[in-house]
Amino acid sequence: MNVINPLQLPVWQGGEARCIARRDETHDSASFTLASDTPTRFDFKPGQFVTIGVEIEGTRHYRAYSISSSASQIDAITITVRRLPGGVVSNYLLDNLQAGGRLEVGVTAGEFYLSEQDIADKLVMLSAGSGVTPVMAMARWVLERHPDADIHFILSARSEQDIIFRDELLAMQEQHPHFRLDLFLDNAEGQPDRHAGFLTPERLEALLTDAANSLYFLCGNQPYMDMIENWYDARSLPRERFHKESFKPEAQPDAEGSDKVFELSVPSFGKTASIRDGQALLDVLEAEGIPVIGACRSGVCGSCKCRLVEGEVERVSTATLTEDDIEAGFVLACSTRARSSLTVELM
Repeated sequence: MNVINPLQLPVWQGGEARCIARRDETHDSASFTLASDTPTRFDFKPGQFVTIGVEIEGTRHYRAYSISSSASQIDAITITVRRLPGGVVSNYLLDNLQAGGRLEVGVTAGEFYLSEQDIADKLVMLSAGSGVTPVMAMARWVLERHPDADIHFILSARSEQDIIFRDELLAMQEQHPHFRLDLFLDNAEGQPDRHAGFLTPERLEALLTDAANSLYFLCGNQPYMDMIENWYDARSLPRERFHKESFKPEAQPDAEGSDKVFELSVPSFGKTASIRDGQALLDVLEAEGIPVIGACRSGVCGSCKCRLVEGEVERVSTATLTEDDIEAGFVLACSTRARSSLTVELM
């Protein structure tokens, strides 16, 4: 009998995947494990994300979700989704996706991740709410490989019932001698071993007495991350040891422009359309029904990468593009503003 080495399996290149398991985490969040129908391995680093596509009432929507499973698990990936006010895709998944369901899953991507060489460092992982998902993937992976790794895991949530992965985090603290867990709860009534109230710079100062010798990974809402980043910068700590990712990036508004109107051409789809000076390229591509993936809509995920063949643009973000990409004319449609007539090629 031939035994297949999982590392020799073809790498997932995106397509339709099957939900093989659903686990409810809290009253408003659940984890979905996704796998291919054929032998495939998911190649990703802990902290990275995947783009999910679903059709809702005749319209296809895309969103980026952090992978919460360990990178050691290569035959499937797990995303953890929390219900959001007005969250079209998140709420649809929570209301409809069960084991056996199918959805579009893109390739794994992202610049927020932990590497093998980072494990030797003292790791500080900070998160708020559903921002826990990528740092949980990091913690799972690190402790599987090095059970004695030095991890300080600091998590903020509304209440005890709102802590995603609560039981697993408590088990990590119990089982691993150098895993320290600090939980901050807006409502800590009846929980004397929790920190009551918000995380503040003063509380960070008290917790992180060896701040200069640690490597930081941060994910949460923008005010939370701004507070921590300001605290970090005020201490003049090295920027190369500070890593962050917005779990829910904010959409970028159109840049200021004149009243000029240009022509946008996408020859491979036989499409031409009008585009205003300063208007985002993604908005027009979507309005014309051209199949571009706009997941994060703020230049974070790279899913809307396309090539500018001709024309002048303003690039608001090039975060996921390499120098070679930029030299070859690639842009991120969500973060590219028209400054002349354009010809674009989708990849």
